[in-house]
Amino acid sequence: MATTNSLGIGTGIDLQSMLASIVAAEKVPITALDTKIAAANTRISLYGTLQSKLDSLKTAADTLQFPSRLSALTATSSDSSVLAANAAYNTSAASYKAIVTRLASAQKSFTTAYAAGTTFGPGTLNFTVSGAPAAAVVLSTAVSLQEVGEQINSAKIGVTATVVTTSTGEQRMVLTGNLTGSSNGFSLTTDFTPSGSQAALEDFDLLTAQEILDGSDTLQRSVAQNAEMTIDGINVTSSTNSFSNIKGLTLTAAKLGESTVTVKNDSSKITAAVQAFVDSYNAAVTVIKTNTGYNATTKTSQAFNGDSAARAVLETLGTTRTTTPDDLASATIKTLGELGISVLQTGLLSLDTTKLNSAINTSSANVLQTLSAYGKSFSTAVSTMQSSTGIVYGRVDSLSDSVKRYKDNQEKLEVRVAMVEKRYRAQFVALDKLISTMKITSSSLEQQLAGLAA
Repeated sequence: MATTNSLGIGTGIDLQSMLASIVAAEKVPITALDTKIAAANTRISLYGTLQSKLDSLKTAADTLQFPSRLSALTATSSDSSVLAANAAYNTSAASYKAIVTRLASAQKSFTTAYAAGTTFGPGTLNFTVSGAPAAAVVLSTAVSLQEVGEQINSAKIGVTATVVTTSTGEQRMVLTGNLTGSSNGFSLTTDFTPSGSQAALEDFDLLTAQEILDGSDTLQRSVAQNAEMTIDGINVTSSTNSFSNIKGLTLTAAKLGESTVTVKNDSSKITAAVQAFVDSYNAAVTVIKTNTGYNATTKTSQAFNGDSAARAVLETLGTTRTTTPDDLASATIKTLGELGISVLQTGLLSLDTTKLNSAINTSSANVLQTLSAYGKSFSTAVSTMQSSTGIVYGRVDSLSDSVKRYKDNQEKLEVRVAMVEKRYRAQFVALDKLISTMKITSSSLEQQLAGLAA
């Protein structure tokens, strides 16, 4: 077969250029589809950006909707070195006088001092921890006090052993309970005697309670005991230094002393949450509005121009903003405008923090009720738009189908163009051959006629 560049040699005509023009004309619909595919992909990408902004709006709306996320209450302690305070959403605004009278402690006990080189075992260590027997620690051979401690720690029974060597070379084992609280003490019995007929390991239990409490033998012992405090004169206890006797309020004691705890609404948290909602609403609206224009000079439209789904998103957000939720039928504050949230001529929202703070100071409960209701409305609206049956999902799905259809059509057109090119190429090659043959015949006839004339 003649090569592409040989077309026209027989005829003397630029058949290659003619074929290129025919193929180019046939490819015009393919190029047009490229433009449509690019436009559809641009819209899909833009919808991805819009969905991200709507996700942020839903998150901000949920913060307003759920008190646990808004965390509009804060607790302060007049002396945080004595008592720390933390308020959850479900506590009540109030003031409390707290006096810490005792801190929680874990049991800490000392064995007698053993001479250097003392060995223990074989035998068994039996611990009772928090009122229940713990796994026995078995010593199969005679070992040092340090190794006894290692065996206790490896057993993980709720007691930690540490060995301290004195300046004279003697050793004591310090046993410390892992948990504080009066119910978390421990005791120990053994069935072996240390070498040299020294006192058994469990002899620390022979000390009197007073000796343990006042450290009269200079050792810093402690008993397992609960923390105690009074809240407005009411006695309360805790196995740890953390108290949760008031719903939603956690008090953590650090030392003995007195402190006044105040729980109140935190207007700064409310304002920040409302501002985040306004900002996320504006971000979603801006994505649509900045991509909906039409340039009359270049006669080109932006991606969302004429897009019914994008327009529906704007309408849904606007309707949700202006429709009073059913939960506020009998509420004191029914509109966002009463909380300082107003709409500008651009369609964006603006927050008057002075007006919002005034409403909070007047009745924070009414403000939170209104914010919660509108937060729920916006969260529901966004979820509906982005659901599998929603306008946003449906539009992206439709655009994706269009891209697939355009590409399928392109493949069919590419096959058609290839067939057209093949057909014309065959015709031009045949024409080349025919003209070439005719030229040869014509030349031969001319020679014969010239001979006859001579």
